[in-house]
Amino acid sequence: MEEIISYLSHHTTAQKVLISFVLIVINILVVQFTSKILFRAVKNSSTYYNLRKRFSFTFTLILIVLILLVWSESKLDLTTYMGFISAGIAIALREIFTNIAAWFIIVFQKPFEVGDRINVNGQTGDIIDIKLFQIVLLEVSSIDFGEQSTGRIVHVPNNFIFIHSITNANKGFDYIWNEIEVRLTIDSDWEVAKKMLDEIINQHALNLTPGVKESIYEASKKYMLYYRNLTPIVYVNVKDGYIALDVRYLCETRKARVTENDIWKAILIAFKTNDQIKMHQ
Repeated sequence: MEEIISYLSHHTTAQKVLISFVLIVINILVVQFTSKILFRAVKNSSTYYNLRKRFSFTFTLILIVLILLVWSESKLDLTTYMGFISAGIAIALREIFTNIAAWFIIVFQKPFEVGDRINVNGQTGDIIDIKLFQIVLLEVSSIDFGEQSTGRIVHVPNNFIFIHSITNANKGFDYIWNEIEVRLTIDSDWEVAKKMLDEIINQHALNLTPGVKESIYEASKKYMLYYRNLTPIVYVNVKDGYIALDVRYLCETRKARVTENDIWKAILIAFKTNDQIKMHQ
């Protein structure tokens, strides 16, 4: 052992070879350890693969920089080298860092929470989990198909909050304005139809109980929400070849399809018995 130490002390090249070997071994161990941690922490295979590759690339980059430092004869200040290493890490792991930063914003600012229904980058779903790197959604169908659950799980990167607008159907208060367009032929008696629609939506639309009004009042203290009129209304409009009666009413976020179904059944039954009203094809 003394001979080995004596030999290394007099041969700089041997020292550098030994240090480089140790650094390579440490790098391999760190990569394996990180992979095991990620395998346990990340359940999604695609996310695990991407994170493992990024960490592996970053550790390899650091290894190369350290080996260059060992073999380099340059006298540059250590802070300069650290600056290069930091820049490399920031570039290689920029998405990871932005996901973590977005996670802090989500947790502390709470633009949405577990259970909220959001739309981000054209993807709509109910939040079932918020992780360090991603938001987990239970996908729902489009408005045309009633926003019903599809059963598919969607993983959305947290940093999407920086680059995409997010619609939250629950933030503010748990009610939305839903609209139904009823089309009549030009020769139909739209006044009779409007009166019938007024009666129908007043029967099926959300009742403005004190609890609903209180919810809206509480929401108005957090956001600039101001509704002068909360009662259902029917708007009349003439379009290309038909009369449009637009029914607008307040309903709970997840009951839009149910109320729309009930209202449409009532409309069809009411119009069926009136010869003055004809639905436009």
